[in-house]
Amino acid sequence: MKMLNAILLVVLVLCAMSVVTSQHMARKLYIALEKEQKRARAYEIEHGQLLLEQSTWGAQAVIEKVAADRLGMHAPVPREIQVHGVAGARP
Repeated sequence: MKMLNAILLVVLVLCAMSVVTSQHMARKLYIALEKEQKRARAYEIEHGQLLLEQSTWGAQAVIEKVAADRLGMHAPVPREIQVHGVAGARP
């Protein structure tokens, strides 16, 4: 009888240790999940900001302003436009 009680006590202690270990692992995994979800939300916010910036830079007025300010470009006046035909092409 004492042997059976000792075996049951050992099994009980092992079960308790496994419960504690699994709870600890579950908490660690949950913390890691929360951290990754927070990182994903930050990436979604950054993605939205980048899309907004892309649409801003793609606007025609912004392109013309940058071309004029940084590159010194301007829209050609009609006298500056030359049209050349391709040899053998029909008009």
